[in-house]
Amino acid sequence: MIRQLTLEEVSECIKDDTVRPHLSAEFRTNHHRQVWGLFEDQDISTTSPRAVICVAYCTSVPETEFELAQQSRAPTVSEHELAPTSLDPAIFNPSAHTTLEQALEQARQTQGNLKAWPCGTVTNRLGETMIYDTSGNLAPCMRVRFVEDTHEVAVFYTVWSYSPGAGRQIVNQLAQHIRDTNSEIVQWVTLSPLTEMAERFHTKNGAKFLASYDVNQTFEYTHLMQDSS
Repeated sequence: MIRQLTLEEVSECIKDDTVRPHLSAEFRTNHHRQVWGLFEDQDISTTSPRAVICVAYCTSVPETEFELAQQSRAPTVSEHELAPTSLDPAIFNPSAHTTLEQALEQARQTQGNLKAWPCGTVTNRLGETMIYDTSGNLAPCMRVRFVEDTHEVAVFYTVWSYSPGAGRQIVNQLAQHIRDTNSEIVQWVTLSPLTEMAERFHTKNGAKFLASYDVNQTFEYTHLMQDSS
């Protein structure tokens, strides 16, 4: 049986994530992102999970962690907010710099004057929120549109297990749960590392290879789409 994990539970177990250990518990549980655990049926409230999986609900299939972060963000009311909401840039990717001041100094060379808000958010001269990109340097988020995009793609971006077969079980159970409870979702995919282990895991689990990129590859669980038709 699966259940959604709390922020505290995620903070305790992400040390075991060998694929994306740099993503914080806050990142994994904010916006359209969740973490689920697979438990024995007897008592799912107190026992330790047999497997853990992280899912993001995105507007399309992402190619990178940066795109996953952008496409799973909750929409804002306006492009020009007077007071940015609390958003620690470090939850997206680790900084390539020792201090925030060093990161700001490097970013000012291309972004001009930057402002660090008391809540932890950094904005550029255009009012765009700055986050750490995949190189660990501060870069602006994509502009947020007035129109809310539909988050119709469920992206499994990391999974780990503590017992044999538990990884396969949690992928199947969460995919089925999403299909049964969220009619908005029409596609189930992965954002996986470029490893043979990841490829074997998903193909043996019934997924179809989609594409390969610089540091990631994607697979689609097409049988879920066929079952729902």
